[in-house]
Amino acid sequence: MSHPILNEADLIIHSLLIVSKLCMHSNSILTHLPMKILTSGVPLLIITAGYSQAAVLADFDGAGIAYTEGTTEGDGAPGITVGGPTGAFYSLLDNTISERNFLAFDSVDDYTGWTRATFKVDVLLDNIAADGFGINFLPTDVYGTTGVAEVTDGNGNGIAGVAERAFLPESFGVGFRTFNGTNATISWDDALVSGDAPYTPTAGVWGSLEINVERNSITKEASIDVTMFDQAGLAGNAQNVFTDFAIQDMDTENFRVQIAGRTGGSAMSLSLDNLELDVVIPEFQDADGDGLPDDWETFYGLDGNDNGLNPNNNGNEGVPSQGAAGDQDFDTLTNLEEYNLGTSPISDDTDMDGLKDDVEDRTGIYVDATSTGTDPTIADTDLDGLSDGLELPTLPFIDLNQPGTDPNNGDTDNDGIKDRQEILLGRNPTIIDVLNPSPGVVADFDGNGENFTDTALRLAPKGFMSPGGPSGNFYQLLNNIGSAGNFISFESAEDYTGWQTASFQMDVLMANVQADGFGVNFLATDIHGDSGVVQIPNDGVEERALINNSFGVGFRTFNGTNATVTWDGSDFSGDAVYTLAPDVWGSVAIDLTRDSTTKDTLVNVTAYDQPGRAGNPTTVFSDLSIQGMTLEDFRVQVAGRTGGSAMSLSIDNLMLVIDAAAGADLAISEINQVVVPGVDGAPDTLNVTITWNSDSGRNYEILASPDMASGDLEQWDSLNSNWPAATGEATTSYTEAGIPITTEKRFYIVRIATP
Repeated sequence: MSHPILNEADLIIHSLLIVSKLCMHSNSILTHLPMKILTSGVPLLIITAGYSQAAVLADFDGAGIAYTEGTTEGDGAPGITVGGPTGAFYSLLDNTISERNFLAFDSVDDYTGWTRATFKVDVLLDNIAADGFGINFLPTDVYGTTGVAEVTDGNGNGIAGVAERAFLPESFGVGFRTFNGTNATISWDDALVSGDAPYTPTAGVWGSLEINVERNSITKEASIDVTMFDQAGLAGNAQNVFTDFAIQDMDTENFRVQIAGRTGGSAMSLSLDNLELDVVIPEFQDADGDGLPDDWETFYGLDGNDNGLNPNNNGNEGVPSQGAAGDQDFDTLTNLEEYNLGTSPISDDTDMDGLKDDVEDRTGIYVDATSTGTDPTIADTDLDGLSDGLELPTLPFIDLNQPGTDPNNGDTDNDGIKDRQEILLGRNPTIIDVLNPSPGVVADFDGNGENFTDTALRLAPKGFMSPGGPSGNFYQLLNNIGSAGNFISFESAEDYTGWQTASFQMDVLMANVQADGFGVNFLATDIHGDSGVVQIPNDGVEERALINNSFGVGFRTFNGTNATVTWDGSDFSGDAVYTLAPDVWGSVAIDLTRDSTTKDTLVNVTAYDQPGRAGNPTTVFSDLSIQGMTLEDFRVQVAGRTGGSAMSLSIDNLMLVIDAAAGADLAISEINQVVVPGVDGAPDTLNVTITWNSDSGRNYEILASPDMASGDLEQWDSLNSNWPAATGEATTSYTEAGIPITTEKRFYIVRIATP
């Protein structure tokens, strides 16, 4: 069986379609937007003059404030128990597998302008072979003043089993992992910012921990210290887990505290006592009475003893630029407005995004260049990797320097891919492009492939595209999360009715493979539709590929590596050993040969130690016979699973070739151009003839364009929408006449005409 060779220079539009061109586009230079900087040792302006608000959140002996308990598994925490270090304590986890319990404390004070926040808690951990716990500072303007906020997957998506990572949008958190090593992490705004820091828990005895955050109330730069103690009450031996770890732009003002604990396939106990939160807030000092705090004026070089009036507070002639109504940076915002907005009074573009502060009005709606809806303190308001100043939705899309996108929407066309990533994939971020496959390509995650739907079960995070695969981007189906059931399902591209040979291949990278595995299904479209995810009926066996009206191959990675072949919801083959080395890219191939009359099918499954069917092959199944495989038109779906343990699974370069040996792949095989002299002084023109392999009885559509039109077929010229195949011939040709002689490039598409 032949396998197609992909030419990256070709523009690809549909699964049985290829483009030829007269010349190549020049390469473009991509610019990169600087990312938010997270460093250590950020200089802080800490205001020592102020007042402290100290609150005992709970000692479980009657002192403390109201709290809310929550769980995502159905069984609540055991709750208050006698026998803590100073009396009663709270048992958040009680040595039970698969627990996700929360304890969220109500908001009691206004912390606006805070410069120091210190959280203290006594902790008892036991049987710590499970997952861990996390502590969050929840902004009340986002999460309200009471109630539980359920953790996410680190991208703001739903509930996920990562409580020990403390992922929550717009929240600061510290996570303490207790499974596969004891490591702490710092999270900010739904993402890890620290990497792992080892710590040593005191299992079976009461210890304690302290989280101290020092913050510049003007710049919002913060420095974090995390310290653990081997005795309760911050006593005994101390270990520094994080020291002076810095986060820029910690703009959380009013907040409250929440603790979440998790166990997955293993169990642990987690007990808490004597929770306390101390917050320091600087006093508002305004010597000149202009409404601007003295420390703010000092920081920006303004005179804190001049209110700008005439006479001023000292009876002298004031300098207008120094008072509330001054505008030193000439951005039309007064000093008082700058203070209230959090912008700089000495820079007309505080966030350096190319937009003046006065046009970034934080409405979230782009009206025009004078009212952009963006945040003047954030260079990339929608966090799509493009600077606000570049995102001008009133302009058409050209490239990274003129994306034509909405600066308030990270996914302008709402197709599930962030704007900058979509541009790097060669797509237009302002329209929902049809992904454009080469012949046989289901997905290479570099812009070629069918549209797909993905989802996740059991509270796991969905998969995501990532750079760095064997040939570019790849798809991370599983990401080392316990109890995950993830699916990626591709749309039906063609009608395969009557197929005789089918060949599927996929590059695979597995790591930490003590989990369960993955499965590949060919889903019957007459039963399962042309798009959408089809879930495994028996939840938790994705690696078995057991779906009715489907052919599948499952690859188990737990307790041995064993593959199975399934047909119509039943295990057809029993286990067969396969070899697919972890931590390196390999590939799997599924080849089917079917009798067109009896539908009896021979199944061959092979694993390779290199991507793209390269390297050493391992025969998994050879000529396994399935009688009467009545599967006709179908589409591809891949599912991955982890149970109590975790694994990562990456996939790339999925290809499906149907009847390839018979020459079914559609390709332009020849392109010729002829100069036609003009008549009576008319300029010369070109005739261009394209030739492709064809099937008798089919009709074809021919499209052309002076450029690739960003892959949007609506912008291509339809030269003929129903051109018949040449009778009795293996190829068909079409000629476009009258092309101007000055034409430097011309792109062509041939595809099977829609009936």
